[in-house]
Amino acid sequence: MSDTTNRSGEPPEVGEPEDQVARLVGLGGPRPPAPDDRRDRVRRHVQQLWSETVQRDRHRRRLLMAGRLAAALVIGTGVVVWLSQRGLPTGVQAAVVERVEGSVRLQDGSLVVTGRALPAGARVITAPDGRAALRLADGASIRLDRATDLLLVSPRFLELGAGAVYVDSRGAPPAGGSRLEIGTPFGRVSDVGTQFEVRLAGEQLRVSVREGSAALARDDHTYPVPSGTSLRVDRSGAAETAAIAPGGGEWDWALAVAPAFEMEGRPLRDYLAWLTRETGWQVEYDDPSLATAAAGIVLHGSTAGLRPDETPDAVLPACGLRYRLDGAILKLARAGAPGSAGDPGERR
Repeated sequence: MSDTTNRSGEPPEVGEPEDQVARLVGLGGPRPPAPDDRRDRVRRHVQQLWSETVQRDRHRRRLLMAGRLAAALVIGTGVVVWLSQRGLPTGVQAAVVERVEGSVRLQDGSLVVTGRALPAGARVITAPDGRAALRLADGASIRLDRATDLLLVSPRFLELGAGAVYVDSRGAPPAGGSRLEIGTPFGRVSDVGTQFEVRLAGEQLRVSVREGSAALARDDHTYPVPSGTSLRVDRSGAAETAAIAPGGGEWDWALAVAPAFEMEGRPLRDYLAWLTRETGWQVEYDDPSLATAAAGIVLHGSTAGLRPDETPDAVLPACGLRYRLDGAILKLARAGAPGSAGDPGERR
């Protein structure tokens, strides 16, 4: 009988368990092949287990997919119900992006870029360096100032959560007579065919009208806002009004993001109508015949990248005209004729 301890009293070192098993298997020699019937039974059993596992995985995936689809349907149904409860259309295009300055995104984080169509329910958010110009489905132009949060509930109803929005409805409500409305925490502002701004500023709402008129509906009271007026209302309902100029500095941000005038092949008369609407200027002609000639002067080129108030220097000299800006009066004369229009681009 051999001694199982060494002189130090410790048991002898042995290899890893795997080594011992391998040594024993090697000593045993090759095993005889399994009978065919046993091998077939094992194969059928393994195939059955594999099939059951695959079926369980497929069922699990179907349940997961069904759960995700149900969640999506619940969310989508909630949005549809939310819109339909307000009598508003669903699944329709609300606006198209005409111009973007700086960073502008939707609520889901996707970028807002020029030419993108925005559906009803889209929330547009401008960064502190961002502005955007949109064209609503009925043709109205809206512009978002910096740090603005605007929900396009429908082509005729917007909700302002922060910042400011400028509206130029061009005085043409859609068929059926419904008018554009802007919801705010202070009440609803309705368009009465006008150019106006709605701005949330701290604990106050300000509605400023350049042309036409607007109205703020709050609880059971309506505040009319005529042209050339700015209305301020606080959360208690206290209101005050002040006079504003149609071409004053408070409209400057709306000019900065105004869509370019598509002037190629258009008459000068159309350009002057666009320019005066954007700037609040009025046109005077040194020669009354110029007013008639403006309909026959055809424009070429582009004003892309220019503010409306920067375009006269690019457009009028090419038409053989010179101008002088006297306050809010744009005075025009033929370039070669003596008169009071002065040099092109002169302002006072």
